[in-house]
Amino acid sequence: MVTRLTWWTALALGCASLASGASPYVVNLGDYAKGDGTDETDAIQRAFDAIPPRDPKEDATPYHPGGVIEIPRPPVCYAISKTIRIVERWNTQIRCETPVWGTRAMPAMAYFRWIGPDGGTMFEFRSCKGMVVQNLSLTGLDEGSLKDTMETYHLPSIGRLTHGVTGIRLGPETQAGFQTSMTFDQLRISEVDVAVRLGAFPNNGPDVRELSFRLAVLGPFSGQGVIAASGNLANVTFETVSTYAAKGAKAAFEINGGELLLLNWNGASEKSIQPDSAEVVINAGGIHIIKAWSEWWGPFLKTNSPAAPEWTPGTYGSVNYPVILEGVRHYDGGWMHEKVNLKQPNPVPISILYDRPVPLHLIGCSLWGGVSLGAVSQAIIIDQGTVFVDRDSVGFTGEGVTRYGRVVHVGTPHPQNGRVLLPYVVDRRNTPGTGPPTTGVWERGDGILNVEPEPAVPAKAWRGWVCIKAGEPGEWAPYGALGK
Repeated sequence: MVTRLTWWTALALGCASLASGASPYVVNLGDYAKGDGTDETDAIQRAFDAIPPRDPKEDATPYHPGGVIEIPRPPVCYAISKTIRIVERWNTQIRCETPVWGTRAMPAMAYFRWIGPDGGTMFEFRSCKGMVVQNLSLTGLDEGSLKDTMETYHLPSIGRLTHGVTGIRLGPETQAGFQTSMTFDQLRISEVDVAVRLGAFPNNGPDVRELSFRLAVLGPFSGQGVIAASGNLANVTFETVSTYAAKGAKAAFEINGGELLLLNWNGASEKSIQPDSAEVVINAGGIHIIKAWSEWWGPFLKTNSPAAPEWTPGTYGSVNYPVILEGVRHYDGGWMHEKVNLKQPNPVPISILYDRPVPLHLIGCSLWGGVSLGAVSQAIIIDQGTVFVDRDSVGFTGEGVTRYGRVVHVGTPHPQNGRVLLPYVVDRRNTPGTGPPTTGVWERGDGILNVEPEPAVPAKAWRGWVCIKAGEPGEWAPYGALGK
């Protein structure tokens, strides 16, 4: 008698047969390394090399069946002294047994610990596609982020402290290749100089794209949390990410090329960070941030002129992307305590230092300090409901405003209360005012709308004033006489 099996019964039996025996597609790191804290770099590398296909050239089909590497929780840690390289692995899963994403303690809980020389990189992912990494946790034992903590809490030594260690590098070391279609789920990188490097070639370079970081904790770090340095960086998202900068840090996100999207970000820093630092530093490329809570002891955003051209004919590298900030809150409990209770001056008078020839969009932001716009900010700056929290903040300043007036407000602060918004639009041809301007550089056709019309007062009996000759402040003529 032939028994007909339904498809789900067959599937269940197939899964049971795989579970009962070793699968050729599954590698267990526990078969290679003990995780006892001794240097097991070579054994760990052999385990990653065993992920199918063991020879990347052996699978010439388009299917790339890939494989899985299971990483048991180590009794101490998996100690490495050289870079673990994951190269040409497609449709692969890397699964640590349990997460440490919610751990608030010393790095003893991390699965992988760096015991190698200064300036090393712990993990490199190159020429991989279709990869998921779950619960990965790394610690670089960085002196800049650990020394003070260990001394403060009288913690025992956990090994030699290091300098200049990078947690993960994504992308090749040469200017050709790719690293795409990859997801990190519950990633934890602590006590490093740089947590994540995305590429290394700001002008053009390899494809580094379609990367997703979900539930990531990056820090403490003594340099940068993330350095984006690929001209072909695109479709890279950090979703629900926390960053923490240690003493002497330079930036949580430094962008030297490409574009990033941050969703639901919480960032903080020590008080003694680099004096010229900012939480987001843009040298080239752009960023889109949606919902961020910043407790950075310095400016939230700072732009610099790129050291090299972002785009040159024939390379077609990174372009100047716009910068969009939605729902960014930049202030700190410590600052508020000092400002309100101790009556001290605002320690961070500027939240944004912007001087780029591309648009800056501010949507529903709440900033402790002001926004300074440089003369290079040639594009219109669009502000939709920014609130300046500090009572001493003067809002938008700098040559880009006072001399060129490159701000469009959709809703502006009430003159007597910076937290109340009025529903009118401000631009160069419709700037609210009570008379022709006496300062600033104006162009022919620019206009002032009279916000205090008074037919009985000759100086105010006009709809507004229009610039008839460019200059500083130019020549102005009234228009729209008001009837009595």
